[in-house]
Amino acid sequence: MSPETPPPRDREPENEPWRPRSNPPFGPEAAASVERSLAQLKDPDDALRILCGVQQNGAAFAAYLMLTDTNLAAENIIDAFYDSYLDAWKHFDQFRTVILENLGWLDAVTTVMTEQGIPADHLTWNRAAIDQQIFQTYDAVHIDGWWHIFQK
Repeated sequence: MSPETPPPRDREPENEPWRPRSNPPFGPEAAASVERSLAQLKDPDDALRILCGVQQNGAAFAAYLMLTDTNLAAENIIDAFYDSYLDAWKHFDQFRTVILENLGWLDAVTTVMTEQGIPADHLTWNRAAIDQQIFQTYDAVHIDGWWHIFQK
């Protein structure tokens, strides 16, 4: 196992895509999120904006509705969703790996290990610490088996 490869329990089967190529499924948790949100609204125009957002973006928008700072009655709710939504991942470790890749940490650690002759099993990532930083930087909603990630 190398630092950029999650332990076996975190890996997904080889035949599953790394990142979704289409919208995650709109399941019962997404439906419940939409129902709760609609029940809180008094203005039909607000409800229509919510339904339009769901029609355009499916489960991702339902996940957005679950964020504590989402203003359900905002006239720009769909634009606010687009401004903050990053993507959805089936497994959280996939998003963690994307973050580590974007920071350049995976390449840096690989380079150091190669240059110093460090065996692959001698270094491990402190996933709890990394995840803590991720949750301080991003909002994550786990709904219907998918992780939807939003910028704070």
